[in-house]
Amino acid sequence: MNHHRRRLSIISGLLLMVGLIFVIVPYLWILLTAFKRPVDAAAVPPKIFSPISFRAWEELLSGPFPASLVNSVIITVGTTVATLIIGVPAGYAFARGRFVGRWFLGGWLLFSRMMPPVIFIIPLFLFFHQLRLINTYLGLILAYMSGLLPFTVWMCAGYFEDVPQEIEEAARVDGASRMRAFVTVVLPMALPGVLTVGVLIAIASWSEYFIPFLLAGTGTNPATVGLVNYVGSNTIDWGAMAAASLTLVLPVVVLTLFAQRGMLRGLSAGAVKG
Repeated sequence: MNHHRRRLSIISGLLLMVGLIFVIVPYLWILLTAFKRPVDAAAVPPKIFSPISFRAWEELLSGPFPASLVNSVIITVGTTVATLIIGVPAGYAFARGRFVGRWFLGGWLLFSRMMPPVIFIIPLFLFFHQLRLINTYLGLILAYMSGLLPFTVWMCAGYFEDVPQEIEEAARVDGASRMRAFVTVVLPMALPGVLTVGVLIAIASWSEYFIPFLLAGTGTNPATVGLVNYVGSNTIDWGAMAAASLTLVLPVVVLTLFAQRGMLRGLSAGAVKG
């Protein structure tokens, strides 16, 4: 029996190592390409190793990409804050409230998450054009929220349902209003889950390409769209593109590593309630 378990552990470890190789190799290639000389980055067949060069980074920092990176920060922070401000209380109301149509609303929130964004992008574009929200930060934030807010409400409702209602009722008996009980009792207990949702919102906003490609402009293009500027009609600047990709991937990796414990705990807690 122990021999069988040892064999399964070895096989599982080997499969995990193979999977990690497939995951790490693209990121390692981006890292190597970002510090290659331009001639080595575009070499055919590709050269794995090259003398270290910062030419790609100099080109990246001297071009329009830093401005698009600032746009990504503004849009990501604005979307995350606005979505949490609206979605967290809405999730609490959905978890604790008992009103007509509650299950229908829950099904609609789940259904909206299953629909591909391409279905809504044309009406959204026409609607935003009438409101003059094209090529504005507000328009992009509202467009991001249209997809992320149902997810936020649904996830937060699950986290708030995990908080024992008796604790909240005890606070109400002691004289606390519903708002004070929510802020001082329920929200701190559900904070790991709320932070998990915030991290997921930030990652989704930072990585979004399709919506800003259609709704943004020269002044509001995020870094995901600005990355395309290094693809020309005849040539591709692989070094600058790799350096730009590295600046997009690195914040996501750092944020995930920093919040991984809370993310695992929050996601597992949400899975209990379904």
